[in-house]
Amino acid sequence: MITRKPARSHVNDHLALAALVIAACAPASSALGQDDTLDWMTGHWRSTGGDPVIEEVWTDSAGGLLLGVNRTRVDGSAVGFEFLRIELAGETGRYCAQPGGRPASCFELVERGASSVRFENPDHDFPNVIAYSREGDVMTAVISDMSGEQAMSFAWTLVTG
Repeated sequence: MITRKPARSHVNDHLALAALVIAACAPASSALGQDDTLDWMTGHWRSTGGDPVIEEVWTDSAGGLLLGVNRTRVDGSAVGFEFLRIELAGETGRYCAQPGGRPASCFELVERGASSVRFENPDHDFPNVIAYSREGDVMTAVISDMSGEQAMSFAWTLVTG
């Protein structure tokens, strides 16, 4: 008795090839991975000049949430504070600031790199843009309007010990 194998279907081969081609052609995802969590912001940061002394303290991004607080002192007395948070979810994120504990103003994540991040809210009065970057033990924040013509820059060094 001769048994004959059924003809092999090439449908699965074609599906696998199509999936491989689609995956190879898809743009690289900018989703936050382990190396792109904004944990470079973690720590206690203090301004490098004299008065006012401005500090920011950031937690790590555990659970997709960085929590921060900003305090400004003049002549040793606190004159301002701000509660901060960065919410991360896959490819999206937002930065929310509560100056003086007021209701939050939020800015959408528009760009990030290995040690930089940019948030925007074109509907906010000022600033419209909040950008952070880090180089070594120095973190800089720039707040500006959408054009960048009106801008303020803040530099902090990492506080150790």
